[in-house]
Amino acid sequence: MIAIVDSGSTKSNWLFTGKKTGADFSIRTTGINPFYQTAEEIQEALQKELVPNLPQASLITEVYFYGAGCEMPAQQAIVAKAISPLFNNCIVHVDSDLIAAARSVLADEAGICCISGTGSNTCYYDGRKIVRNINSLGLYMGDEGSGGFLGKLLARDYIRESMPAGIRARFEVFTADRKSDIMDKVYKKPFPNRYLASLAPFAILHKSEAYINALIEENFRLLFDNCICRYDHFETLPVRFIGSIGLHLREALEKVAADKKVTIDKIVADPMQGLKEYHLKHTI
Repeated sequence: MIAIVDSGSTKSNWLFTGKKTGADFSIRTTGINPFYQTAEEIQEALQKELVPNLPQASLITEVYFYGAGCEMPAQQAIVAKAISPLFNNCIVHVDSDLIAAARSVLADEAGICCISGTGSNTCYYDGRKIVRNINSLGLYMGDEGSGGFLGKLLARDYIRESMPAGIRARFEVFTADRKSDIMDKVYKKPFPNRYLASLAPFAILHKSEAYINALIEENFRLLFDNCICRYDHFETLPVRFIGSIGLHLREALEKVAADKKVTIDKIVADPMQGLKEYHLKHTI
């Protein structure tokens, strides 16, 4: 049996599967991000949320962990150190959420993969590995196309009082946070990306409003201008999206893509089904 983990900053989905194990087994835990957490903090959270619900840990031979903040070896080592003792020191593979997305939606095919969830990222994948990644730059300098960036646009307009009065009133019903609360949660509290992404459902609920739709399109247009359209042959390569923001706001995403002469041929909510198919084909 193997474990496949799709971990974002908000939540982690664990799938336990194998060709001879019968039914799959799934567990959800809190998000893991080694840029914000130590190995000890990650392990403590998993001891509470994962271990009590595990199938027999001794049956698990390998863990394939894909997560936000796991691009660099130092961060990968933090996650591996946290997880390995929980599974009788089995082999733990740690890689980025971007390679997970590419393997899920492109498998062995070359193309451009885009994440549009709490955060965002893009890459050119040659069917085996990521060849080029235009850095998303994270929440404060980038993350265009994400729920966090969309929440940032809403928070910006709310604080600057440029949000239309009727929508502002609905926004104040949606969240109890006011200017000082928002500033505090963005600049002083942990996981500001999670907080700003928690505002994105307001945009999804009101996407038919012209003002909200303009923000949604701005979010995606910046993603195309700063990232997707900078890859060679972006007009002819498969361009595939993964993540809840891209899926829930598909109409606006496809409109912006069409304006940029790009055809998006796949948008899925999460990578797990594609990762399961990939690993059952390649690693067992």
